[in-house]
Amino acid sequence: MHSTAQNLSIVNVRITHKTAHVQLLEDVAFKEKKLAYSDLCSLCGVQEAVLIQTCNRVEIYLASENTDITVESVVKYLAGHAANQVAAAKSIEYSVNRNAILHLLRVVSGLESMVIGEDQVINQVWNAFLEAEEAKTVGPVLKQLFNRAVNLGRRVRSETAINKGAVSVGSAAVELAEKLLGSLNEKKILVMGSGETGTLITKAMARRCLSPVFIANRTYERAARLADELCGRAVKFDKLGEVLVDADVVFCSTSAPHYLLTKTQVSNLITARQNKNSLIIIDISNPRNVEGSVGELPNVSLYNIDDLTLITKQNKQERQKSAQEAAAIINEEIDVLERAIKADSVRIIISDLLSQTEETRQRELTKAFNIMRNLDDRNKKIVGDLTCVLLKQTFLPVIENLRKAAANDESELIDVAIKLFEVKRN
Repeated sequence: MHSTAQNLSIVNVRITHKTAHVQLLEDVAFKEKKLAYSDLCSLCGVQEAVLIQTCNRVEIYLASENTDITVESVVKYLAGHAANQVAAAKSIEYSVNRNAILHLLRVVSGLESMVIGEDQVINQVWNAFLEAEEAKTVGPVLKQLFNRAVNLGRRVRSETAINKGAVSVGSAAVELAEKLLGSLNEKKILVMGSGETGTLITKAMARRCLSPVFIANRTYERAARLADELCGRAVKFDKLGEVLVDADVVFCSTSAPHYLLTKTQVSNLITARQNKNSLIIIDISNPRNVEGSVGELPNVSLYNIDDLTLITKQNKQERQKSAQEAAAIINEEIDVLERAIKADSVRIIISDLLSQTEETRQRELTKAFNIMRNLDDRNKKIVGDLTCVLLKQTFLPVIENLRKAAANDESELIDVAIKLFEVKRN
């Protein structure tokens, strides 16, 4: 990508847990991110792109030269992934410039999460940015935006209590299980997945349950390491049935792109089941790992992310004060960040101006040295350094004023400067 950052708008198009249920979020999610980046960057006016995709959100951040066309195109593109495109279009939101910046700052601060103050979102946003960098779809605008946003997210958590207590979808799932059963002590618990969310679930369970937690993962060694760390028991995937047949609660949190538990599989387990309690399955994977019809089986209760509403409402009430403190920090930062992004929008103009003046300096120096043939290398360096200092001193106030003009939206002044200095745009 080759972004000049001049006259670029920041555009955010998103569909989240606030407007869409889990099925719709799955429908619009991108299976091939590289293809998604290729598609997004081919849209009219798009210069930079970052795609954030979690179990609770699909968000696209763009730097674009044509705001209206970009918004319309991306909304259509995102909705086009869903089976019900009309429903998807109604659930899609968008923000531009200051509002887009504000939304990202709220996301990294945990204010837009299902569980207010969750810590996972910072890593999710940062990893999304790194993926975009690897895909070469990041330029100066989004680079500055995401770097400063992530730093603000860390600041919010260090200066407020917003991330104290149960602050993840995983911990909310554990709280849901505890509410359903009254107590998790002495229950047989299976956690499928030992990634970030699975690890959070297992740690939360280890604090509540005296019995060892069973941990299953496609890579058995990873499950074994987590089991050793938390005094649990690792299970190979081909031995899952031995645990499932008597489990009280199953948490599913893998990144598998297909069902790991089907209606037929679970039905066979229920037939052989000796545990008199109903089997509770809580699936918080994206995409879902448990076939929806499993919930139709007798003595089986299936829950997913949509069922965490009660837990998250209580979480929001408990963190209201911290959320207000976080919002105050965001309000402090957004003006500074918005001005910084605008000021940086003239970086290519400044670079072109300095390149032109440096070419002129080198050309005139060569002429001068040809005339002053008796100058040795030491004196040539003195003359060269002097001309360099003179140029810097001359253009330093010009550069600063260009940055101020950009920060203050004084586009006419920038146009005048381009004409006055005859800046040739690359």
